[in-house]
Amino acid sequence: MIVIRYSDGAGQEGVLLSVQGEMMRIAGKGSDDVLEFRLIHGKWVSENCEVVTFEFPLAIFEAIGIAPSGKETSLAAPVAEVQPCAGEVFIN
Repeated sequence: MIVIRYSDGAGQEGVLLSVQGEMMRIAGKGSDDVLEFRLIHGKWVSENCEVVTFEFPLAIFEAIGIAPSGKETSLAAPVAEVQPCAGEVFIN
């Protein structure tokens, strides 16, 4: 399980389907759509040009024998600002 966190604070649960190069595909919970995210200048960006972060519950890492140190309950990717785009992403 993974949580996609959008810049407005909204979150969506999903299942990671694949990571290939600079593309990540996630099956959104309760949706028939597959969500695609691209890594652009070190930030994950949605199909709607919104920078997102991903939260992975620590149980995933514990299950495979890798447990990060600390008392955190999840791991999150860094956040950045992004300007609206039309075909091209501009990261501030």
